[in-house]
Amino acid sequence: MIHLETTPNVFFVRLFRPSILCIALLFISYFSSAQNDSVFLKNQIKPVIGKAVLNYKKQDLYLKGLEGKRSIPFAEILEIKNGNGKYYVSKVAGKGSALFVLLVKGPFSLLFNEKNKLFYIEKKDSVLVISQQHIKRALPIIFGKELLEAYYIKSNIQPQYSARYLKNLTLYANQSRGADSETFEESLNQFKASVRIGPYIGYGYNNTAFDINAGTVKGRVAYRKTEFTSTSSIPLGLRADLDLSKRVGIEFGVYFNSTKAENIFMENTGVHVIPFPQSILIPKKYDTDLKTTAFSYQALHFDLAMNVNLNRDERSKFKPYAFAGPTVAIMLKNQIKQATGYQEDAQSEMGYFYRWTKLDSKKYLVGFNAGLGVDYALNKRITLNASAKFTGGLYPKIRNRTFLTKTQNDTSAPDTGFGVFESSFWHSYDQYLRMFSVGLSANYKL
Repeated sequence: MIHLETTPNVFFVRLFRPSILCIALLFISYFSSAQNDSVFLKNQIKPVIGKAVLNYKKQDLYLKGLEGKRSIPFAEILEIKNGNGKYYVSKVAGKGSALFVLLVKGPFSLLFNEKNKLFYIEKKDSVLVISQQHIKRALPIIFGKELLEAYYIKSNIQPQYSARYLKNLTLYANQSRGADSETFEESLNQFKASVRIGPYIGYGYNNTAFDINAGTVKGRVAYRKTEFTSTSSIPLGLRADLDLSKRVGIEFGVYFNSTKAENIFMENTGVHVIPFPQSILIPKKYDTDLKTTAFSYQALHFDLAMNVNLNRDERSKFKPYAFAGPTVAIMLKNQIKQATGYQEDAQSEMGYFYRWTKLDSKKYLVGFNAGLGVDYALNKRITLNASAKFTGGLYPKIRNRTFLTKTQNDTSAPDTGFGVFESSFWHSYDQYLRMFSVGLSANYKL
């Protein structure tokens, strides 16, 4: 049986204030407008202005502007200039036309098709594909064998199927012709791995339970799971994330979590052995059942998660996402406070004598984490993050076999009147963790 002194109304207000903020940011993200884009059509001179979202499956563009909403087939589009500097152009490649991201413009132009994820080179109005499998054969045909060898001598880099290599090769080819090149950095940014790191602070609602030794049944050790006890904590640490693509990334968090439960009353967690001669003279004054009245622990958490951006508009400053992944934690410190009862006579109140035990060695938790978050880009370097997360796991086979020297005696009996605590935590036990947390971080792009 567990008794807790809690203030649930205060707790839930504190916990869900950041959660409400996260939800509000999600709605703002969904309805927010990015910078206006200019869509140039083949059948009219003036561009159409609005917020453009490409749909490669339907082969059309969804445009939301001052004139309302409309859908424009790719076949009618000449070019698109995004408000953030990204540039799309329509080119004839193969059997028909397609939209390409323009990376480098010049006598040799570097293009990228977001649908099939292939690079192309435009040369004398011909659009030539470069596939990863045939890059070593395609480059000498497109640029010439001599130019390719000269670039290798200059850079000492073998052909690579990457935006960086093809960009530098295209710039070199244009330079060798004495021609200028225009580079579209915003278009090239999608190929760069973006790493951000910064401090993290959270508010955690921890639920802890124990699987303790309950004696033997038919020669086998039996275990009993206690009820969950609720505590709060302030996780502190670092958070980093890596963008693998437009919508998929990896995030890593390391934080310190310390929590403490007091004023609990967990019965049947051991036996008090009454010392001699009290065990013969006054055994009825003792309650030999050990009660667990408090516990505390400190742990270092390592969270790894895959995240998926829920906002298709890559230009939006708000990016809501869902994430999930494994969690590993190291329990650095663990103390358990237990008590045995003593009652002088029937008219007196029951008093208690307390002892503390501590963790013998570091223990490890293996679990998982999952939740929702939102990023808000203040500028190109700094991003604010808010998240709501669930973490679950188990610390297996823990032992608290060391008693601390400190004691607490709230009875009329002397300390010498109390004997050995045969605690259930002396034997191997498991500790369960269920933690709901909300957190904030400010990340700097490296």
